[in-house]
Amino acid sequence: MDRSSSPRALVAGALAATILLWGGAFAAIREALPSLGYANLASGRLALAAAAFGVVALFAGVRRPQRRELPVLAAMGATGYAGYQLLLSAGEQTVPAGTAALLLAIAPVMAAVLAGPLLGERLGRRGWVGLAVALGGAALVALSHRGPHGAGLGGAALVAAAATVYAVWIVLQKRALRSMSPLHATTWATWMGALIALPFGHALPASLGHASGGGIAALLVLGLVLSTVPFLLWAWVLARLPASVAAPALLMIGPAGVLMGWMLLGEQPAALALVGGAVTLAGVAAVVLPGPLRLRPRLAPVVRTHAPQHA
Repeated sequence: MDRSSSPRALVAGALAATILLWGGAFAAIREALPSLGYANLASGRLALAAAAFGVVALFAGVRRPQRRELPVLAAMGATGYAGYQLLLSAGEQTVPAGTAALLLAIAPVMAAVLAGPLLGERLGRRGWVGLAVALGGAALVALSHRGPHGAGLGGAALVAAAATVYAVWIVLQKRALRSMSPLHATTWATWMGALIALPFGHALPASLGHASGGGIAALLVLGLVLSTVPFLLWAWVLARLPASVAAPALLMIGPAGVLMGWMLLGEQPAALALVGGAVTLAGVAAVVLPGPLRLRPRLAPVVRTHAPQHA
């Protein structure tokens, strides 16, 4: 079955579920950090996800990767899994969950830009304007974390670094999905990411001995749910949409993260962060709405046999 033939409502639903689940991950990280520390948390989270995919692989028959697939799978594990989880967890030691989620908006913007030269995808003029607006919104969010009541820009810089490797991962994943199934690519990339992050979690067993119940519960949710289900859903969506369109939709994770941080942790983002989030949403709307997710498809002319095609 052609991937592009999947119902648009199903693709949109999978994308929405991905956004909500990943939005909740920021609050779960903040909950687990005091008990485990950023390195133990990232390593433990990936170890649990790797174990979960091990069980899935037993029943789904995940094949062994071919030699030519190993480089891209290793790169995906190093960027979107080990590198991203370590940098994000380190940044959230000082950056509130909602602010980190909004700041991560630069990742989809960078991915959409990289998709041009690396994947041959093209954005229209409206798309580029939308990306510029979204990036301006992310800058406002970063500025909102500066001042006497914040921890400076160090944490925000770590989150920005996490967003950078995340953007590279999206492009690598899109390339991998040209020849691999979503389950195959996600399973092996998770295993490789867990292996890369394993040395950073050498103190995890000792940390678990005195961790709070909430911290352990957050680790379990992060590893068994939030590092598995949304990653699979996202790979499935990315196999059916251009990266330059699917990636900007992830800008919605920012508002979802703010909502989860407020509901679960009582965090109230600064007014400037909220303004930045609203600007970001306006930018992503400009990018996504003209793309394949629009509700009314453009109809081709019926009478004219040589009518020009429009992108």
